[in-house]
Amino acid sequence: MADRPLFFLTTLAITIGVIFSYSLSAYATLFYGYNEFHFFIRQLIAGIIGIYLMWQVSRFDPEKLIVKLGFTLFLLFMVLMFVMHYLPESMATSAGGAKRWIRLPFFSLSPVEFFKIGFVVFLAWSFSRKFSHTTKVPLVDEMKIFAPYAALFLLAVFLIA
Repeated sequence: MADRPLFFLTTLAITIGVIFSYSLSAYATLFYGYNEFHFFIRQLIAGIIGIYLMWQVSRFDPEKLIVKLGFTLFLLFMVLMFVMHYLPESMATSAGGAKRWIRLPFFSLSPVEFFKIGFVVFLAWSFSRKFSHTTKVPLVDEMKIFAPYAALFLLAVFLIA
């Protein structure tokens, strides 16, 4: 395990959040007629899955896993954000003209959240390769280097908005 204190503190924070979710949903359960444990059970399941995934990911070698996982998240969810605009209304929730959530049988998925993780990994990987040298680069050359990243960022903003 990479960092035991961080793992246990994060697990504690998730546990406290799950416990607090029980008391915060009183109005919604009364208003919508849900069972009083509806949101608590959903948060508990998500918390257990999150802790388990965090534990599993901490056991892998970061040099091998992070780049592969990051690129997979980046490419898969960028495609999914593009396809989401063409999904029927029964599968993609629309709010204010933008479709941001994909409805699946037991949960909803926001591709943007996973895309952000992949985008950060992609930028870190790419910047570490381009700027590994120690020589100074003129400002015009730096702007040429950043132009494709700005275009990719604008494409992501367009797909999100």
